[in-house]
Order: sequence, then C-alpha cells, then structure tokens
Amino acid sequence: MEKLKKSVLISGASIAGLTMAYWLNYYGYKVTVVEIGLKPRRGGAPIDVRGEALDCAHRMGVLDAIKKAKLPTEGLKFMNAENGVEGIMLVDEICALSPGEDIELRREELVDILYQNAREGINYIFDTRIIALEQDDEKVNITLRDGTTAFYDYVIGADGIHSGVRKMVFGEEDQFAFFLNFYFAVFTVDPGLGEKNFALLYNTPNTMATIHLYNKNFADAVLAFRTPNPASQVCRDIALEKQLFLNAFEGIGWKVPQLLESLKNSEDFYLDQGYQIKMPSWTKGRVALIGDAAYAPGFATGMGSTLAIQGATLLADEMAKNGDYNNAFRAYNEILRPIVEQLQAIAYPNLSLMLPETEEKIIERNKAGR
Repeated sequence: MEKLKKSVLISGASIAGLTMAYWLNYYGYKVTVVEIGLKPRRGGAPIDVRGEALDCAHRMGVLDAIKKAKLPTEGLKFMNAENGVEGIMLVDEICALSPGEDIELRREELVDILYQNAREGINYIFDTRIIALEQDDEKVNITLRDGTTAFYDYVIGADGIHSGVRKMVFGEEDQFAFFLNFYFAVFTVDPGLGEKNFALLYNTPNTMATIHLYNKNFADAVLAFRTPNPASQVCRDIALEKQLFLNAFEGIGWKVPQLLESLKNSEDFYLDQGYQIKMPSWTKGRVALIGDAAYAPGFATGMGSTLAIQGATLLADEMAKNGDYNNAFRAYNEILRPIVEQLQAIAYPNLSLMLPETEEKIIERNKAGR
C-alpha cells in the first residue's frame, strides 16, 4: 500500500508562507495554506530580494520573473524644506548585500510571482484563520474560524509579526516583540509629487517622509516617526491609525501637507509599529514559525522579505533531508540563528540614517551623500 504523504498546514499566504508552500509541495508533502484575507497578502512598501534569497529564487525557478519586475531605482535624494537636494545616495550604497545584484520590486509583484509558482497541487483556504490548535506526539489538531476541524502532521506559522499561531503555541506577543521606537505607514500618492526612479526623503528630527516614484504611473509614500512608547492600541481602526500620523506630522513642511491629504483619503493605507521579534526557539513540538512571525528583523533593515525566503527554504530543505522532524527543526534553529542575529543588529544604525534625532544629525547625514 502506498505510504500516505505527510500533511502540513501553513498559516499565512505571503512571502514566507508561499515560499514554504512551494518547497514542501516540491518535496512531496500534502500542503494546505490558510489565509485570513480573501487572497494572498499584497500591498506594502517596495521590498528587496538580496543575498541568499536570490539563490533560493533561482532554485524555485522564479529569479527571471523577479528580475523582470525589478524597479529602476537609481537612488535616494535627501531633500530640504524648499525641495532642494542636500545629498544623494545611489542604490548600491543603501544596505546592499551584493551591489549590482540586489533586486528591489513592489511587494505585491513578489507575492504574485510566488503565488503563481505555488498553485499546482496546493490547497488554499481563504477568508479564515486558525482559532484553536492542540498538538500531541503524533499530530496537530486545528479549528478554523468557520468551524472546520482537521489534523495535520505539522503546522507552520507564517502569519506575520502579529502571528496568531505564535500566540497559541508560544505565548503572548509582548514576550517576543521588541519595539524599535517608531511607527511607519505606507500608501500611494499622486505621482506628480515624486521624481522618476528616485526616492525623495525629507526629515525633521524624529520624522521621515519619503516618496518613491518609478517608471509607472504611481508613487508610494512612506511616513515614519519616532516615539518612546508604543500606542496603547494600534487597534486596526483605520481612522485612529490615520489620526496618529496626522498628529505626528502636523505643521511639517516640504510636501508633507500634500502627503497628509492623500493619507486622509487613502484606501490602501498600511500602518505598523517598528518591531523586531526575538525568540529563544522558533519551533515547539510539531509547530514551526517562519518569516516575521519568528524573527522579524524590523522595517529599518530592509531584510524582512529576504529573510522570509531564506528561512522558509532552509526549513523546507531540512524537513526533506531529515526523517525525524525534531532533527530538522533543530538544524533550522541552529543554522539560521546567527544569520538572524546579524541582520537584526543593523536595525539601529539604519534607523539613524532614516530617522535622525537632531537637526545636526540630519545635516551630517545629508553631507555624507554625494
């Protein structure tokens, strides 16, 4: 009799989850992906695929598609209040791992590429999430929001920085979330506010406004501000989230007033706190975490997507190589941890570039540009 395939439930259909789904299906697992949204998670700021993640993309057969979607970013211009250029950093000078090889693309395009590559043979369940999870030595029993119950050999949490799987299996978020003292928001704006193929960045102490314009008819704005304490609630009330930024940027010059008007009417506004996730282990029993759910490096590093692809690929490889999942999970923790710790360490230096705390630091940073 043919041996039954091992079954895996992946929570989250974004970069980490879709990468994991592709590999486990490739390795012969029976894969189901559950996603709270109506489709895979798109939107957000442009992201980078760098270093080892490029090799992973090549192995998955999607590197050419990622290269085709590469944005023609030339660099970053530091602006003053009169819209004059104070300094320039070229793209290969901005946190590049492999100058000339790193690829920046819109996050939604990467998600679409990964999803199209991970369709055949994979069961997707949208518009629901795991609400209960219990495991023993043999299986993991789950209950979905729609009342469906099922059991799997393994569950992989790829459900983001505010992971529900992590909360159910490892404990409350505040044990693992380290606030980096800033908030950021992303939304589309009038392309006329930007400069083609450049990011324009304007700072006042502890605030940042950036406009990215590419060779298409859209531009993205990214606003960020420092604060010593996280708000008592970022409660996914869109009106309150927007007001947080309207208050923080009140009275600031440059093109910020136009950006705030766009923010008020934005239908694709996305906000989050600047967090890192740090855990002593990313696995427990038959459950493993990947991507931001396990080791979010922080928005300031520019490495979240790269680490999501790299980590998912590593875990899948180890699960394919090891007959005992305990050995696979152990290897995943041991091999990836030094990489994660190295990447998380660059968050604070990068924050000094993005969000200088004084006018003197802004001037010093600007002068360091070309």
